[in-house]
Amino acid sequence: MNGLIRGCGRALLLGGAAMILINVIATPLLPRQQGSAFVMSSGIFLLRQSASGVAALLLLFGCLGLHLAQRTVSGRFGTLAFVLTFVGGACLFAVEWANVFVLRAVAQSSPETLNAIDKNTIMNVGFASAAGLLAVGWLLLSLSLWRSRVLPRWAAVTTFAGILSIPALQAPLGLVGGIAGNVIFGLGLMGLGRALATGSSPPGSGL
Repeated sequence: MNGLIRGCGRALLLGGAAMILINVIATPLLPRQQGSAFVMSSGIFLLRQSASGVAALLLLFGCLGLHLAQRTVSGRFGTLAFVLTFVGGACLFAVEWANVFVLRAVAQSSPETLNAIDKNTIMNVGFASAAGLLAVGWLLLSLSLWRSRVLPRWAAVTTFAGILSIPALQAPLGLVGGIAGNVIFGLGLMGLGRALATGSSPPGSGL
């Protein structure tokens, strides 16, 4: 079991680092002035969304490791937080898969069809609910980790703050704020992943 948890910790560490690199390097390179069909047809979109899919998959393994590490002390709240995080992560992976293998092909072959899909209410609700469920899950999971004290509390606080800061900073600062929020979130994930991977569990340390 310890080997599985440490492996999940390495996945979480890599997933957090990937999130930071994606948002700092790839996101600013996406075309801003053209329509969605042009953006999705671009090479940088393919690179970014492919990397995002890998990151989402790594975070799935990461949240499993976090749950296994605290399951004996986190109770029902921790279990609920894990389930929401895992389901949200699975939905996000599905969204990234669709972006890479479905919507990009539609954008290249029929931009008019993509524009119609963009206006579809059900699709927009589905995509938004995946992001929302993931955010709620990680908020609750980081709160559960902070309460359980099985991993460094500063990492749980940073993860929690990162999730909240993405919309809070993006609203006034736009792209720069969104990137900053994702960097904070990624740093928190890296802290949690490193603690899992190295087996360090300092109860009561930090905030």
